[in-house]
Amino acid sequence: MEPQSTPPPLLLSGKKVAVVGAGISCLAFVKSLQKQWPQGQPFPEIIIYERDAQDAVGREGYSISIRGDALSGGMQALEKMGLLDHALNASLTGSQRPEERGSFGVWDPDWNRLLEVGRPKSDANQVELGMRIARDSLRRVLLDSVLESNSTDIRWSTQCVKVEKVDGKVQLHLNDGKTDVCDLVIACDGANSKIRECLRPDDKLSYAGAVMIIGTARFPEGQVPPPVNRDWGLVLGGKNGVGLFVSPIDSSSAVWSLSYMAPEPRERINPPMPKEQLDNLIQEVLDRGTSFTEPFQTLVRATDPSTLRLFNAMDKQPFQHSHCTDVPVIFIGDSNHAMSPFAGNGANMALLDGWDLAEQLCRAQSLESALEAYDKSSIGRSQNAIAGSRWAISMGHATGFRLFGYGIALKLASLIMALRG
Repeated sequence: MEPQSTPPPLLLSGKKVAVVGAGISCLAFVKSLQKQWPQGQPFPEIIIYERDAQDAVGREGYSISIRGDALSGGMQALEKMGLLDHALNASLTGSQRPEERGSFGVWDPDWNRLLEVGRPKSDANQVELGMRIARDSLRRVLLDSVLESNSTDIRWSTQCVKVEKVDGKVQLHLNDGKTDVCDLVIACDGANSKIRECLRPDDKLSYAGAVMIIGTARFPEGQVPPPVNRDWGLVLGGKNGVGLFVSPIDSSSAVWSLSYMAPEPRERINPPMPKEQLDNLIQEVLDRGTSFTEPFQTLVRATDPSTLRLFNAMDKQPFQHSHCTDVPVIFIGDSNHAMSPFAGNGANMALLDGWDLAEQLCRAQSLESALEAYDKSSIGRSQNAIAGSRWAISMGHATGFRLFGYGIALKLASLIMALRG
């Protein structure tokens, strides 16, 4: 009887991997690698470098949609990771019966519904239903699962500011003046990636044409005004093309985002801010949104000052990893394909990126073949999501005949969906 041959070592067996940024794409990648790694193979040493302190986890209070449709796939990714039930338990909608759940909608300024999408059927399964979940809750589910393994170490309050190739490896320069050397870097440091700036200095964000002012409204328990207590979506037809997005966060809070088209981006405003600036920004929102009826004014006046901010809709097309033949750095999530909030799909793309990259790194015998397969799946879907966000910006700020056309199209779409049940 011939002895069994020893399987060849995997690409990352016994290697040191640095993952920069402990957001959703990072944690999805590490969890997916843990989930798919074959037994008996030496697991790589993984170190996560996160700019923020550990107690910052839980401060991102806005909610996001994790979906199971063909353009998203976040629910399927969580299911593969074995985390779907955990995420549902932490979500805003997971404990509700399908008929009790809210849906995405489009309204006119008087809150007459133009379109309702995704009101779930009573026999729909959890993946089809999708979920609304606070971003920090999803991040916590992923983080807790990742830390169950002792193979991963997180260095909090540590930012990677530069990378360079040294003797076939990657040297990381950290904000405390120290350096580290590893075999592979996974860059998950967001839309304003320091690592992308270092390796691809000309690959910058593009202004998508809209300025956004966003805040979180706080209410006594159970008193979030309808329809925002359950449904989320867009309000079209504001004066001068002003758009509005609203969404529940939980039973006592909701997020609103007023936006308008502008030829140039504005200077970003983040909290905390002086009271005069705060009052002026709130008044600007009320003035720009004069055509929106209640509950718009109630939402804006109930804004928690610590959540009020102004920023610009920015995005960036994805790129292929041809540079990895020189410097072994892989970009996933927003560091590769930044999306504006109008995409409504950033977290879904991050979850899929994490799963797909881990899958390829567990299969391939070379980094080049792994990245070729990964890019093939990631680039197409992220391009579609960015194109969708640009379309949403166009629709959300339409005026005149274009607004009229969108209104007719939405009503027809709503009628067709109603007839189909």
